[in-house]
Amino acid sequence: MQKTAILIITLIYAGINSYLYTRGLQALPAQPVLRILYTTLFLTFSLSFLVAMMSGEQLPFPFSSVVESIGSYWIMVMVYLVAAAMLGDLLRLADHFLGIFPAYLHQHYPLVKQVYLGITVGVVAMISLWGYVKFDSPEVVHLPLSIPEKGFPGEELRIVAASDIHLGNTIRRSRLEKFVKKINAQKPDIILLAGDVIDRNIRPVEEQRMDEVLSQLKARYGVYAVLGNHEYYGGVDKAMAFLKRSGIHPLRDQSATIDNRFVVVGRDDRTNPDRQSIEQLMLGVNRQLPVILLDHQPYHLSESQQNKIDLQISGHTHRGQIFPFNLLVDRMFELAHGYRKIGHTHFYVSSGLGLWAAPLRIGTQSEIVNVVIRH
Repeated sequence: MQKTAILIITLIYAGINSYLYTRGLQALPAQPVLRILYTTLFLTFSLSFLVAMMSGEQLPFPFSSVVESIGSYWIMVMVYLVAAAMLGDLLRLADHFLGIFPAYLHQHYPLVKQVYLGITVGVVAMISLWGYVKFDSPEVVHLPLSIPEKGFPGEELRIVAASDIHLGNTIRRSRLEKFVKKINAQKPDIILLAGDVIDRNIRPVEEQRMDEVLSQLKARYGVYAVLGNHEYYGGVDKAMAFLKRSGIHPLRDQSATIDNRFVVVGRDDRTNPDRQSIEQLMLGVNRQLPVILLDHQPYHLSESQQNKIDLQISGHTHRGQIFPFNLLVDRMFELAHGYRKIGHTHFYVSSGLGLWAAPLRIGTQSEIVNVVIRH
């Protein structure tokens, strides 16, 4: 079944790229050197994604990193290149039936195609630059909360939460060092990581000794994390060992009472069909204390409300990461990003600190969440 799915996806990917390649070739001048260069670049970009997905773990680390970077960028910008190619075809179709093009365009049609190709490449380049800037400058979302229904011992509690860091070939050690500094700068009492700390391959994480960087996270009550779907893709046991080696406390269908002030409940990712329900996880939990639930994927929010969770922190969605997928994701989830209160339960779904594939945020924003709970 899995092999069939991979074959279907590969055929669809090949079909899309064949369409793009043909349209690009048709727009180029009939110069052999230029066409050979175009073909070489196109094959390099389009095949890099397949090589990285299918053989990335077997390739030498530096080479796999380059291949994955090229391929992941291509899979993102391909969305906009396909949109531009389809728009061009729709305009040609409209002209065929309705005659919307002026005579000048028909007289200089080869030049028009070259100009359209140049504009497309220029626009995609500018969008990519803007998307990188949005990713490269994570926002700090400040979320002040109050839980008056429960006595909250002590002074305010400062929680810094992050999700979907996706450490690997895209989010490398140097990037992680910046993330750690930004999180520590918030002076958190506790740091909570809501899944997908690791991308799908543990090898580049270990090769870059990223545990040395994560161990520099500083918080009064330490760092706690849950698993996401990507930890399952790369191997749960390896992911758990890496988190522990990094000084992080992984909670896999477990809870931790912190300083008799509050409780952190960590739910395993829904990739695990045998994970516990929230009701099961709440057995034995001191409900007189504020209860914070980490659940990577924000499905069935009513379960948290019914079980009187005070705050749920989730991630997973990336809020679609790039336009127009953010519009689609907003409709797929009851809460795809941001804050909402349902009954007495507070929810926050993060768009993620890192991301999947290319380092681009188009129509979304990388973030960490600074939650301050007061009386």
